[in-house]
Amino acid sequence: MSNPSRSAGGGWWPAAGTDHHGGVTRPLTASDRQRLRTPAYLWRALVPLLVVIGLLVLFTWPRGQVSDGVHVVDTKGPIATARQQAGFPLLAPTGLSSDWRATSTEFIPAGPDSAATFRIGYVSPNGQYAEFLEGGDAPDAVAAQYGPLSVDGTATIAGAVWQRYQTANSRRLLRHTVGKVTVVVTGSAPQAELEQLAASLR
Repeated sequence: MSNPSRSAGGGWWPAAGTDHHGGVTRPLTASDRQRLRTPAYLWRALVPLLVVIGLLVLFTWPRGQVSDGVHVVDTKGPIATARQQAGFPLLAPTGLSSDWRATSTEFIPAGPDSAATFRIGYVSPNGQYAEFLEGGDAPDAVAAQYGPLSVDGTATIAGAVWQRYQTANSRRLLRHTVGKVTVVVTGSAPQAELEQLAASLR
């Protein structure tokens, strides 16, 4: 066995082959290595890494709103295109809050026997569907795109009188004609929201 040796300062140092507690150093055995591979040791090694990853995620994750699956579309481009090609003064929503989320737009150019039409669909603040459609055909022809309608009186919206209807699937429908342009507002949204959409059209 190796004996401890005296240092230059008079202290005692472990001799080669021993640790500072006086024990003999040795390489790890197979059983030691197996013990270090146990789940408990692995978790101890992973915990600091997981903490670092968690902090990175916490401080770098985007702070946007939680998505509810609604795909919002930009309406500025489609409105500009429709205004150039419609052939009639196009109305568009003005002043709607961000709670009105546009989900679809559709512009159909004029054909040999029909005028152009333009449509925007929304998810309303209540999470229901609402859309407006406008076209240069006769009022009945524009509204006929929604199938058979039953008259349901009138509504005064922003100082203008709109005709009220019920569709075959019991949806509310509003119709108003300004000059040669007929506008229809309909959807599963409540009456108040349909009227809000109608009032925004300028």
